[in-house]
Amino acid sequence: MNGLTRAAAPLRSLTDNDYQRFCGLLAEVCGLHFSDHRRSELEHGIGQAFAASTCTTLDEYYQCLTGPNPDTVELDRLINAVTVNETHFFRDEGQFNALYTYVLPQLIERQRATRTLRIWSAGCASGEEPYSVAMLLRELLPDVDQWAITILGTDINTAALDRARQATYGEWAFRETRARQWRSRYFRPLTANRSELIPAVREMVTFARLNLAEPSYPAFDTNTTLLNLILCRNVTIYFSKAITTQVIERFYHSLVEGGWLVAGHAEYSLETFRHFQARTYADAILYQRDGQAAPATFAPAWIEPPVVKVEPEWVPSVPLVSQTPPLPSLTEVPRPPTAPLPAVELEPVEHAQALIEYGHTEQACEILLAYVRQQPNHVRACTLLGHVYANLGAWTEAEQWCRRATQNNILALNAHYTLALVLQHQQKLDQAIDSMRKVIYLDHLNVLGHYGLANLYYASGQRPQAHKSLDNARRLLEGRAAEEMIPESGGVTVGRLREAIIRQQQQWSAAQPADKRP
Repeated sequence: MNGLTRAAAPLRSLTDNDYQRFCGLLAEVCGLHFSDHRRSELEHGIGQAFAASTCTTLDEYYQCLTGPNPDTVELDRLINAVTVNETHFFRDEGQFNALYTYVLPQLIERQRATRTLRIWSAGCASGEEPYSVAMLLRELLPDVDQWAITILGTDINTAALDRARQATYGEWAFRETRARQWRSRYFRPLTANRSELIPAVREMVTFARLNLAEPSYPAFDTNTTLLNLILCRNVTIYFSKAITTQVIERFYHSLVEGGWLVAGHAEYSLETFRHFQARTYADAILYQRDGQAAPATFAPAWIEPPVVKVEPEWVPSVPLVSQTPPLPSLTEVPRPPTAPLPAVELEPVEHAQALIEYGHTEQACEILLAYVRQQPNHVRACTLLGHVYANLGAWTEAEQWCRRATQNNILALNAHYTLALVLQHQQKLDQAIDSMRKVIYLDHLNVLGHYGLANLYYASGQRPQAHKSLDNARRLLEGRAAEEMIPESGGVTVGRLREAIIRQQQQWSAAQPADKRP
C-alpha cells in the first residue's frame, strides 16, 4: 500500500456525517487516516466500492460493513478501492544504493555461517519492492540458491497482491536506471509494453495479506519474527501518529539485533524511530536495531502453540534468538557459554526461558543445547528448540527437535502443533495434517488445533474438510465472552478469533462458490 487514490471527481459526495462514519470505520479496521484535504479521494473510493456492491443505499452499505457479521468481502473491496499501489522497481535510488553497497553485504557476511536471510517488505503493493530486493541478492550472492532466503511481501490490498503474484509489469515500472539496466537479465517480454519476471526471482518471494494496524506481528504464524531486514516505505504516512508508533515498535521487535528498517523519507520524525540507531548514507537514512532491548508496550502477537494439558510446555511469544546461532546437528556437542551466566536458582530450562524473556537469547540457546546433551529426552527443552529453529526458518532442524520431543512423549501437544506448522512451511501438507490431527486427538476442544487443521486442509485442496474444521472452531467459541482470552494464544480474544473465522468463511465461500460443504 504505497498511497491513496488520486482519482477525478467522486461518483457521489458524502454528507459530513457519512464522511466521519467511513473515516472512523477505515481508521478502526486498517489504521488509515484521511485528513480533510483527502476527502474527495475517500468519496471516490467509497463510490466505486458501493457501486460494485448489492446494497441500494449508503446506510445499508455501511451496516453491511459494520454489523454483527460484517461482510468481509465487501470490506476488502472498500479497502482495495481507497488504497492504490503506485510504485516501481528500485524506487528511491539512494536507499537501494545503500542496501546494495552496505546493508546487504553486511547481512550476507553476518549470516554466511548459516546461509539464512529473512526479509519483509511491509506494504509491498504489486510486488516491485520485494522483487527488487530479490534481484539485488542474486547479484550479490553467486551461491544464492544454496541459501535459505525468506522474502515476504505483505499488503492489505488483495487486488495488489494478486498482481504481485502474476509478476507482469508495464513500462512505467522500469523508470529507474537500475531497472532498465537489469531488465533483459531478469525479465522476458510478453508484449511490446509488458514484461514478465523470470521464475528464479519470482520464486524467491512469497506474498500474504497482512493488516499493519492489527497486532498480528511479530508472530511465527505470520512469518514476521527474527527478521534481518524490513522495508516499509510510504505506508505509515497514511496512518495516525499513534498507529505509526505502534507499527514501528512492532517492527523493532520483529527484527533480530543488528537488523535493519528501511522507511520512507516522508515518515514521521526521528522520535518515531527512537529505539533505532539512525545510519546516514549518501541520499539515505536507514535505521538499525542495536543491542539494547526496547520495552514492548503492546500485547504479544498470537504465535504460541496451544497449551499442553498432560505436560505443560512453554512456548515464547516474543522473538527467540537475537542473532542467528550456528545450526548444530542433534549429536553435536555445543560450546560452553563464552561469559558467565547470571546466578539464578532455576533449573536450566526455566533459566533459559527467563533469559529469553529478558533478551539474552544467545545464552538461552546455548543452555538449551547443553541441557539436551545431558538430558536428550527432555520434552520441554526439545520442543522449545524446535520452536527456536522454526522461527529462524531452519525447518530441517526444527523438524528434528519437534520429532525428538514427540518420540519421547507422544502426548506432547505443543510439539505436535509446532511440528505441524514446520511441516506446512516445508510443503509437507499430508504430514502436517497428520500432526495437527494429533493435536485435536489429544484435546478435542482445542480451538487453535481445529483452526490450524482447517487451513491445512484448505491448502491441500480438501475444501469440504476445511469448511468442516472451520465450523468446528467457530462452534467451540459459541457462548464464550468476546473479551475472554484464549489460553496460551499470546493475548488473542475469543472475539478476535471469531471475527477471523467469519472473515475466512466468507472469503472461502466467495473464492470457491462451487464448494459443497458437508
